[in-house]
This record gives sequence, structure tokens and C-alpha cells, in this order.
Amino acid sequence: MPTFTALQLIDLTARLFEAAGAPPAVARQVGASLVEANLTGHESHGVIRAVQYVRAIERGQINPRAELEVLRETPTTALLDAHWGFGQIAARRGMELAIAKARQHHLAAVGLRNSAHIGRLGEYVLMAAEQGLIGFMTCNSSLLVAPHGGVDRVFGTNPVAFAIPGGRQPFLTDFATSACAEGKLRVAQARDRSVPAGWILDRDRRPTTNPSDFYDGGVILPLGGHKGYGLLLMADLLGGALTGHGCTALPEHTSGNGVFMMAIDVEAFCPLAELASAIDRLFEHIKAGNRAPDCEEILIPGEPEMRSKAQRERDGIELPETTWRELVEAARQFGLREGLDHAAMT
Repeated sequence: MPTFTALQLIDLTARLFEAAGAPPAVARQVGASLVEANLTGHESHGVIRAVQYVRAIERGQINPRAELEVLRETPTTALLDAHWGFGQIAARRGMELAIAKARQHHLAAVGLRNSAHIGRLGEYVLMAAEQGLIGFMTCNSSLLVAPHGGVDRVFGTNPVAFAIPGGRQPFLTDFATSACAEGKLRVAQARDRSVPAGWILDRDRRPTTNPSDFYDGGVILPLGGHKGYGLLLMADLLGGALTGHGCTALPEHTSGNGVFMMAIDVEAFCPLAELASAIDRLFEHIKAGNRAPDCEEILIPGEPEMRSKAQRERDGIELPETTWRELVEAARQFGLREGLDHAAMT
């Protein structure tokens, strides 16, 4: 697989989005967000999405020059309309607003509707943790997932993310409430790999491990049976019903993400240093515990991402050949040739 530096991929994706109509600053921020996902090991939300976004712009599903609108606002809340702009831009602005309000009033919630795909939620909740706040975020998405006991597509993958500031490292968890993120299937398909049993059903609603079966009319299953089902529904209600974006299975939902996010001021409950100390001590206790026979190390949520980022910043980011070919084809469509033949490091 070809390997690239983060800067090479940011430059390429930014030029691609700019050629498709995005303002330079917007293009670069979206490109940087995708590459950050690759750095942290989440290829499903990385540059594999770039050509998808370009095609969405061409179809009129993303407005690269959309202006964010505040529909409702109180000292501790806001409802924003992204007007089908890039989700990475709208979600970052929403979390920035939530952080500002929480700094002043200790607790804030922001809803976002009519947003294109927002990408990796962990990026936004970490914004809060890096400023000494607790971040929470969830959203709904397109029809992909069955309810517990059902086989029809009713939900999106509906991720949930939390970040809490710590001393040596923050707590970060970010996961789809379905058995897998749709992007994981996209990556497996690009690499011609099977997926674990229990993730998907094919078009005839039989279990399968072939990711292509999902794209041929299959369905993703909920995470953890009825427990994941409850989380899927919670995300749909907060991100869809509460914001006015629409629940995924109802007619008012067309595409994109309805988003709900919160920022919580730690100092409203206890000194930040006290919380950081408790987190550090707890993490040490967890990691020092007895391990299962097949476990080499007990990891804290967020550690795999930090380690992946350090390694990939050092060694580069590998892309599947199919993803690189799609990027090259899209770039050449816009007459972008610089860097296409010599960007690969290996």
C-alpha cells in the first residue's frame, strides 16, 4: 500500500475540495479532519471519504460554501442549521459554541441539523477535554442498521462519544452503537477482507462476513443486542427528533447527521486537578490488574488512538490501493496533477 505523510494527504484533499468549490480555509479544515482520523487509526472516517464528499458536492448534497445559522439560542443552549455544509465545519463550530457557553454558565448543550457527514466524533469531544471540560456528542445518520429483533434498516450507525480531561491522558471513547461503523465495511471492502460474524446480514437477511453483501442491500446489526438498540434509539431521538433534523426512518429525514452535543465545566463539581488525579490513579489501577490469557496489555479507551497517531506521524499513513486510485482519478478530473505521481513515500 502507498504511504504518505499527514501533510501530503492534507494538501491533496484540501486542493481536491477547493477545486470542487470549497473556500480554501474550509477545504483545508475538512482535509485536516479526515487525515486526523487516519492518524488516530480510524480509516473509516479518513481520506477514504474524500471522493465521497466530492461526489456529494456534485450532486448538490453538500454545499461547500454554506453559512451556519443560529436558529434558537439561550445562555446555555443553541440550535444551529448547517444548511448542508461540510459537517466537519458545522460540528467544530457547534462544539466551540458549547465550550464558550459552558465556560460562562458551567453547562451547555448545542443541537445541529441539516449537516453533512460530520466525521469522527472523538475529534470534537476532545476539543472540550483539552480545555478542561467534559465533552459529550451523539448523532444519527442514514438508514443502515436494524433494530434489535428486526431486519429492516431503521437507524444510522448513531455513534456516541465522551471525553473527560485527565492528568497524563484524557479519557476518550467514541463508538458506533451498531455492531460496526459503516466506514469499517467500506475499508474492509477496499482491502478485499472479510468482517467478523455478527456485524451484518445480506439482502436475504442471512448472516454474512462479506462486506460487499451489505452494499448489495444488506443491513448492519445493533451493538450488543437490546443494549445497543437502546443507544441507537437514544441517538436518533437526541440528534434527530430534538434538533428537528428528523429521525432516520421518518420522512422528514433526508440524509446527513442530526447532532446533539454538550460541554460540562468540571470546576462546577470539583477542582480540575482533583479529577485529573483520580483519573490517573484509576487508570494506573486498571492497567496493573490481572490480564486475560489472550491479553498482552489492558488499554484505556483513547490509548490506541494516541499510539496510532504517534506511530503514523513518525512512519506515515498507508492507504489502500483502491482509495489512492480513487483520489488520483478525482484529482485528475479537476486538473490537479502536482503530487499525484511522487507523493507516495514507499
